Amino acid sequence: MFAMTALVLTLPRMATDSIAVADPLRSLAIAARDGEGVAFTQLYERTREMAFRVLYRVVGNSPDLEDLVQESYLQLMRALKGYRGDSKVTTFLHRVCVNVGLMHLRSKRRKPEAPHDSDELPEESAPETDDPERAAQVKQAAMLVQKALSTMSEEKASVFVYHDLLGMKPEEIGELCDCPVNTVRSRLNRARVDFTEAVKQLKAGAA
Repeated sequence: MFAMTALVLTLPRMATDSIAVADPLRSLAIAARDGEGVAFTQLYERTREMAFRVLYRVVGNSPDLEDLVQESYLQLMRALKGYRGDSKVTTFLHRVCVNVGLMHLRSKRRKPEAPHDSDELPEESAPETDDPERAAQVKQAAMLVQKALSTMSEEKASVFVYHDLLGMKPEEIGELCDCPVNTVRSRLNRARVDFTEAVKQLKAGAA
């Protein structure tokens, strides 16, 4: 059995709803798909915070975070043309945000970001404020995760983010990736091996 690295376990995971649950956003997404601008605006307003948090878990406190949120919704607008209403809208948006975030990490791989004001996690998933050691561990883990993800293939990085950072079930990931659950589990195992090796090399390079 693969032993998950403690680095990822220190990071908060997002809880995701089951696809089987009735989706109150479906009618808005379908209306937006059919060209109703007001519906897309309402969809944006109701899901923006979630999109922000998904991107935060992928790219961390990047100064480009707001731009990435906007880029995600531009891509969502295009992607909705193929939306059939048979999957949860939030799950659909997760895929768009993760793709945008991973593309950003790869593009910034050789371009270190300048320091910026805050390194705190979003309020709902912040580490305990009275435990500075825990906060430092989370910050270090997040930085290593982002660098490691930037070295992985898109297929492996995506399934790793969906499962280990966003807390999605294999069944949900299978729908997103349009592949059997067993394939998802196989990809996840290979992704974890690649991730662990990437972290090992990063830590060795920093020593």
